[in-house]
Amino acid sequence: MSNIIFKLLAVILVAGAGGLYYVWQEATKLPDDYVKDSAEKQPGTKAPQLQSSQITAKAAVTKQKIIAPIEQAKVGQKVDVKLSNLDINNLVIAKLASSQSNKQLPTGIKSVKTNIKDGKIHIGALVNLGQLAESGTPGSQTAALTKLTDKLTFLKDRDVFVGIVGKPIVEGSKVKFSEDTEIQVGGMNFTIAQLAKNLGVSPARIQQMIDLQLQQNNFKIDRVNIVNKGLSIEGAKK
Repeated sequence: MSNIIFKLLAVILVAGAGGLYYVWQEATKLPDDYVKDSAEKQPGTKAPQLQSSQITAKAAVTKQKIIAPIEQAKVGQKVDVKLSNLDINNLVIAKLASSQSNKQLPTGIKSVKTNIKDGKIHIGALVNLGQLAESGTPGSQTAALTKLTDKLTFLKDRDVFVGIVGKPIVEGSKVKFSEDTEIQVGGMNFTIAQLAKNLGVSPARIQQMIDLQLQQNNFKIDRVNIVNKGLSIEGAKK
């Protein structure tokens, strides 16, 4: 997911050709659970920025949940790794932070939230495009952000929701999102195939961008199930 936020900008620009009013309506929509969370918070409060050490520590705890049962098993022995909503969220935040020199979440990413429900993984982030453009390092991604906020000025100081909703499957001993996974930008939904076509890249490239990187070299994954708002990853030690 580290690059998907930037790549989605191109899709928004394409959508903008169909009418700025439509883009304004759809791009600034927030999911109901984010609206509810905001309403319950005290006015003027702001979530503290996680330090790189905190992000690393949280991700390390989650990775240990994956590594420990594998290390304790014998070669060929069945292993069942269990991860919660929070565990997946820790990995997503760590992946986003890994693209930054200071290993913190980019300033423009205001929150990241993961839910596992209804047989699918729901990952969402609130992104302030103006702040993201101002805090980014010079390069093509920052140029794309600046171009977007210059063209669609109503997005500059607004939080835009970017999300992924998909069913986890196993392919080639890797946990990945199914082909019918939806990428969300505000109220706009795109399938992996649609997004790949708009960006001019292969669906496999989109899958790579949103890879959760749950696999281990010494672990052959056979199946993944959603249980108790979490994941049960079954396989055998190699």
